[in-house]
Amino acid sequence: MRIAAGLEACVVDNNVMTIAALDPHDPRTHKVRVAGTAALLVAKTHKIHERLDSPNRLQNKDAHDVYRMLVASDPDNLADTFHQLLDDPISAATTEQALTWLPEIFGSPSAIGAVMAGQAEEGIGNPGQVSINTSLLAVELMDALNG
Repeated sequence: MRIAAGLEACVVDNNVMTIAALDPHDPRTHKVRVAGTAALLVAKTHKIHERLDSPNRLQNKDAHDVYRMLVASDPDNLADTFHQLLDDPISAATTEQALTWLPEIFGSPSAIGAVMAGQAEEGIGNPGQVSINTSLLAVELMDALNG
């Protein structure tokens, strides 16, 4: 069995959410634990970094997911959660590693992750702008973490 690195943060950063059926006439609901944004960023960063040596395994969608999470998140709140992950022995090592890789993968418009995020918008959006925005948001998060 293969164990994926980076999922440790999901054990620490998660919330219970109530999931309802899509059919409005179906009354069933389930309470489930859902990973938080910081945990998902750790996992996605590990996944992308792990696949850098195998470009055929890289998926633009993974980088675009990072972009979407960064757009939807307040960097200061996200930094607070990252600090909690760094303080927890379960998630500290993988979080620290992800934060080392984040600027390498997303820290400039020409970084591989920022380029991939932009490429995910080919034909439907503005790839160049998404690459720039992804890198700016990643730098903003890193500044919040170091601030």
